[in-house]
Amino acid sequence: MMLLLLRRGQNSLQQRAFTSLRRAQDTLRPTRYWSAISLSSTQHVDTPASSRHNNILQNRRFGLSRHPDPLSPLVDLNTVKPEDDDVDDAAIDPLSGDDDKTKVLTADELEYASLKEATRKWVDANRDDDDDGLDFNDFFSSKKSAPEDDNDAPLAFLSRRKRMSSPAEREYREKQAAVQKELDSRTGRLWEERWVITDEEWMSTDTWEDIEEWSLNMVTRKSLESVRVWDDGVPTLEQLSTLPLPPSLQPHPGHGTPALHAAARKKHLSKRLRTAIQLAIADDLKRILALSSWEEKQEGVDALFEVIEERVRDKEPILAKLPDFSERVVDGLEQVLRMVRGRVRMAKKGSVVSAADASGSTDGNDNGTSLETGEMTPENIEYAIDVMEVNKEAPVPIFMDLLKLAQQPLSTPSADDDSADNELQTKKSISEFFLRSNEAGVPNLVYPLNVHHNEGTGRMVEEWELAANKETKRIMMRDGMKEIARRVVEAANCCGGEVEDRKKSAVRVFVTGKRGVGKTATLAGLVASARVSGHIVVYLPDGDRLRKHGFYIEPCPHRKGLYNLPEIAKEFCEQLLTSHGNDLCEMSVTKEDIKEFLSEEQINRLFSKAKDDSDGQEASGTSSDELSLDKILNVGMGSTSLSSGCYGAVISALMNQKKKPFTVVMDEFNCYYDHGHYFHMDYDENVRKAIPINKITIFKPFMDAMGLYPAVAGNEITKDDSLGEFSPMMNWGSIIVGMSESRAVRQSFTQALTESARALSQHEVNPVHVVDLQRFNDVEVQHILYNFEITGIGRLRFDRGYTTLNPEEVEYLRMVSGGLGQPLLDACMLP
Repeated sequence: MMLLLLRRGQNSLQQRAFTSLRRAQDTLRPTRYWSAISLSSTQHVDTPASSRHNNILQNRRFGLSRHPDPLSPLVDLNTVKPEDDDVDDAAIDPLSGDDDKTKVLTADELEYASLKEATRKWVDANRDDDDDGLDFNDFFSSKKSAPEDDNDAPLAFLSRRKRMSSPAEREYREKQAAVQKELDSRTGRLWEERWVITDEEWMSTDTWEDIEEWSLNMVTRKSLESVRVWDDGVPTLEQLSTLPLPPSLQPHPGHGTPALHAAARKKHLSKRLRTAIQLAIADDLKRILALSSWEEKQEGVDALFEVIEERVRDKEPILAKLPDFSERVVDGLEQVLRMVRGRVRMAKKGSVVSAADASGSTDGNDNGTSLETGEMTPENIEYAIDVMEVNKEAPVPIFMDLLKLAQQPLSTPSADDDSADNELQTKKSISEFFLRSNEAGVPNLVYPLNVHHNEGTGRMVEEWELAANKETKRIMMRDGMKEIARRVVEAANCCGGEVEDRKKSAVRVFVTGKRGVGKTATLAGLVASARVSGHIVVYLPDGDRLRKHGFYIEPCPHRKGLYNLPEIAKEFCEQLLTSHGNDLCEMSVTKEDIKEFLSEEQINRLFSKAKDDSDGQEASGTSSDELSLDKILNVGMGSTSLSSGCYGAVISALMNQKKKPFTVVMDEFNCYYDHGHYFHMDYDENVRKAIPINKITIFKPFMDAMGLYPAVAGNEITKDDSLGEFSPMMNWGSIIVGMSESRAVRQSFTQALTESARALSQHEVNPVHVVDLQRFNDVEVQHILYNFEITGIGRLRFDRGYTTLNPEEVEYLRMVSGGLGQPLLDACMLP
């Protein structure tokens, strides 16, 4: 009976010991407690130490181990600070036995300590002289029944967890320590950024009123000196088309155009190799050009081919690993020498012509021998050698400031000035409306663009809202904007002063690009530049709203097969009259011109209302047979039944006139080709098919001008659906449309529309020019951050140059944003 009770006590004591130790381990490792939930004391399976150790290491690699990683920053939850007064100095950790480490004991640990003390007393009471080897793990067994391997003992894991004496574990610790040391030695935000709120910040009593007011004195001198702003605020299209701007990044291979990326990469390597060749032979070329005889020059050139490979190898050790490096160097040297020879001839010819002009010679018989008589000055030699423009200052981005235009004083040119100062005359012709801003602070120069997101588009206006500096509204001018301006200026001839009617034409531009590259900002900048250039601009920035929130649609009573959006037409009439009313008062249309858009009864109502609204017929542009365009828009914005016809008549008149260039800019153009949102039983008796956008009167002129027709609303457009070179364009001006990647439009619609536009770009007559905007390069990202600091945006407002002057921080922001404007703005808003 005593033996049975002893065995039951033995089993019960062992189970209680295992349960207590399990709870203690789970308490000490709270972050990995989830992995031990399914385990219990009855499920414990004792395995050999070697296999358990391998499982520990294997599970640690996958993050599933219940055993704590020795390098993980786990903190013992039972550890208290020495300065705490309520800690009992006699509390000792029963697991470690360390008297110097003070802990607060849990109930399980106290229970285990009592068990251990009771066991020790029992051993002392029943100890024999031969039982010196009896320990805590086998006090219920005799020496003969004790296991030979300590790892097989029931509580062997307690001592094993403490000592960690396995060679494999020591090697693992050493490797992890080496890795951690290498990581700690690295610098940069990626390795040190932590969202930690200090006690001082928690206890701070500062309020919003206590924060220091932002001012330009907080901006670093580096940012102020680096950012360039156009002197007159906004350049004209002709000035914009000739600006020296840095190129954008090439297309990423993961964006579906690996061939373009490969070609750009190959071109970049060739340019880099020729640059290294020029730097390697610059001194030799100066010496060769100073020689007089042809034989000496030829010997000098031959000597270059013998040493050029080693010189370039020292300058470009990475390119030197290319398998065809020798052939590339020889070809590059030949190209550089040809370019130098061409520049030498140009420099000599220029010096000879200048000398002839100075002597008054008019002899035009130049048989080519005079090229040898020209003298090479030091400046000409430097120019001839620098074929890769190494010494030329690298171009930097330039910002336009929409508010600076209103701050420029107007000065009257003198009577002796015969140049007629076209820029001053252009500025005088700008309406006073464009020199102001709306209630939200958005400049009227980009009207009707408004605050995102309820009434506007894109993220550009959001940047202006977040800025602390409200005295400037800037847009970065990039190479894509420059390319569009160049197309408009060259094709339309709209910015060269007086132009003959036969030279006036129109151009179509299709703008595409990934989300966040700045399409909305590019189109807004072009609108501002076109208005400064004297264009009449129709700007539709919110295509997504217009294609589905037209209130209601109705059949056009005068034009069969077409449909009106009266409320949207009233809005368009008001926008065009508000922005360009001063220009439209000089243009008029007759009743015959209006008959295409209004019935006879509607025309009589139009003239009657226009007459009632005017005091004098001649002064106000109203007569019995014709009306000025501003009067038509004034009537249209107040009449639901006449608004669509009035707007159509005005747009038709603007597209067929040659007094002023007419430009149409449409953002979110791909939204018009998505599933339709306008239905009417007159179009489909079952009201299942949506009305195509080109059958709505207010959109039809612009869709006809682009020549991209959606045959059926909701179907993908193909190149067969386009009108191509026979589309009815405006007589003088341009139409510029941009895609949107941030609206709920199916990607196949956008892709099909882009492919159709690229197909039209191959036409010889009236092609569609496709401009693909790319990501920001390193220089543009740096200048954007400079501008953010100057305007006071996000965390750059008070960091006093910590971000802009830290190359690692700039590189981090460029990396997380991917060279895109929207993610870069978001990254600058976070601390």
